[in-house]
Amino acid sequence: MLFADKLQSLRKSKGLSQEELAEKCNVTRQSVSKWETGLGYPETEKLLILCKILDVDLDYLLRDKSLKAQDYNTQKGISFSESYIGKWVRIFLKDQEFQGFHCVTLVAMYNSFLIIMDDKGKLGMIDGDSVNTIMDFANEKKIMKLPAIPDRETVKDICSYLVNRKCDVRLKQEGLKFKKPGGFYSVTVESISNDEIIVHDLDKRKQAARLSDILYIKEC
Repeated sequence: MLFADKLQSLRKSKGLSQEELAEKCNVTRQSVSKWETGLGYPETEKLLILCKILDVDLDYLLRDKSLKAQDYNTQKGISFSESYIGKWVRIFLKDQEFQGFHCVTLVAMYNSFLIIMDDKGKLGMIDGDSVNTIMDFANEKKIMKLPAIPDRETVKDICSYLVNRKCDVRLKQEGLKFKKPGGFYSVTVESISNDEIIVHDLDKRKQAARLSDILYIKEC
């Protein structure tokens, strides 16, 4: 995969427009467009900024190599979702216990997660690789009564938004067998990092889970 293709793919996976990426790099949108079409190339200083924004190392960004299998599967899992951003949809998941969401709007993408809002205005994030199918929500009468869809800027820092909020956190159960649904319910989020989420339950007990094991996190 060439630099131009990687840059475009990584930018979209972060839910950034060319204008937003250009602003973060202190360049024009035309410069980003040239980088993504192979008509231009960023200076070393800009490459380092891109690595920080896109959470990749310089070697990966520059070398002409394909995505690792795990990264490819994640990209595959979320790439088809882009056309549904800003729409009310039904999302069906691969999870054995929880099948999906009947009525949510897809607001943006954050790393390997899809940022959603439900019909009550509650925000959350779903593991993109766990998505099986997305369909338009066809009830036009109900859509007219649903909350306004927030723009990407409003939810771009979804992790910070969810901190100190009461949420349900469900764990993936694909290929696993649990006696009861796995997860933490009605917990207060203490922190979310690239590696884990830490929560407090109603008895103030601290619990943690790897972010790679999370099916979804959503406001109660």
